[in-house]
Amino acid sequence: MKLQPALIFGQNMILQRGIPIPVWGRSVRDDTVTVVLNGYTLHTQAKRGEWRVTFQPMEAVEDTSMTIASAATGERIEFGGLHGSVDSRRKSNMEFLLKYDEGADEMHNIPQDPMLRYFRYPQTSFLGQLERDAFPDDGFWRKWDSVENRDHFSAPAAYMGHRLRAVLGVPVGFVGCNWGGTPAAAWTAAEELDAVPALQAVLDWHSRACAELDWPKYEADALHPDKDPPPEQREMLDALMMGGSPELLQKQRPPRPPEGFSPFEPGPKAAVRPTGLYENILRRVAPYGVRGVIWYQGEDDDARGWHAFYDESMKALIQSWRRLWKRELPFLQVELAPLHEGLGKALNYAVIREKQRDVMDALPGVHNVCILDAGDARNIHVRKKRPVGERLALLARKYVYGEMELLADSPRLCSVGRADSTVSLKFLYSGSGLFWKKTSCRPLYVEADGSMVAPEIDVCEDTVTLHSDIFSKAKQIKVRYCEENYCEAALFNSAGLPAFPFSVCLNR
Repeated sequence: MKLQPALIFGQNMILQRGIPIPVWGRSVRDDTVTVVLNGYTLHTQAKRGEWRVTFQPMEAVEDTSMTIASAATGERIEFGGLHGSVDSRRKSNMEFLLKYDEGADEMHNIPQDPMLRYFRYPQTSFLGQLERDAFPDDGFWRKWDSVENRDHFSAPAAYMGHRLRAVLGVPVGFVGCNWGGTPAAAWTAAEELDAVPALQAVLDWHSRACAELDWPKYEADALHPDKDPPPEQREMLDALMMGGSPELLQKQRPPRPPEGFSPFEPGPKAAVRPTGLYENILRRVAPYGVRGVIWYQGEDDDARGWHAFYDESMKALIQSWRRLWKRELPFLQVELAPLHEGLGKALNYAVIREKQRDVMDALPGVHNVCILDAGDARNIHVRKKRPVGERLALLARKYVYGEMELLADSPRLCSVGRADSTVSLKFLYSGSGLFWKKTSCRPLYVEADGSMVAPEIDVCEDTVTLHSDIFSKAKQIKVRYCEENYCEAALFNSAGLPAFPFSVCLNR
């Protein structure tokens, strides 16, 4: 075995400032490995062929050098990079490439910024796949320079990164661990799944599917990666995955998936299997120094009917990631965008969004982005990721980098009251005042004793007041805002952030 640092260490890498810096890899058994980082030297022994050193925290610099040497083989590997701030990110809407975003042309014209960089880990779902298959677009650090590199940035990461670079003044990097169409359980440690009774349904689903497999055929099919579609069909699949319009489906039928092994069908090598991507992607990245995690997922759990316990799924995932990194990593979570039906289908998105807020309330260091104003009724992969990235940057500035006075949170209902013919709704995070925006669909539903009411709406500072003469006689009033699979936000704070959905019931 040759000297092999972990894949994430390479030319143009960004190392996290201000926290310990682990460096690890493999070599021949009992080899003495020497790592030199910015003039500091550490030695270690490759016990059982694996080695690891940890450097003391360093401040941000624009020129980092790393040398890794093997005493047994005489090999010497040198990398150059930066010291700055690194975020980890995940899932298909985070995977969404900038080249498919509606703002791609504008982003192409932004000046080069060599201190903004992006690394995407290859999509590997089973042991040995990384060594067997080719991943020409992944597994190395990209700079924000050429059009090709920019196009292969995650669109949310690109928008977030530019906002952070302008404020922080240090190098900013993103580590992408993404695979669209996979559930939260695929990214969660096995012991965390086993410990939660509600998640037994996910484990049982996979066990039943595996019991029905033709094992010899499954293993044989998994050995043949050449069953992928040809390049022109792959390009169309990518376009559909990355926000192609439903009209595209009508113009040209998408290619049929290859027969045999599929990473999206349950099995011992599937991307959707419980813990599979945690073991084959996440653990290969950890414990690389990161400041936090940005997360945008839930569609696949909705499609599989796992919406009722999505909060349990996410709590287990977050706790397993924090144990893996041995740090209380901040999690910045994007709530699902509005969707009706078209390229994708929303079944219980309103429930998923509610569960996402339950996770925010249940665990410290979890903060949500609301994008009820940035959906597409017919497209699960919305082609406008600027709001996602810029709102993530706001949350990061506040909760990761300490700008606690910044208005970064969406308005959230905190108290309600009724008096005679009015219902008052008071909100946190209103800034200098809330405002109401007209929409093409109905965001607010009000019932008085079971009958629909169209109240007058008055917005002042941090309070929304609903007026109707019917209220004064009603025994029960129900108010529901944006609790639909597809909806359009109407209530915003002074920073332009849409309010979270809510429902209340007031009895006399």
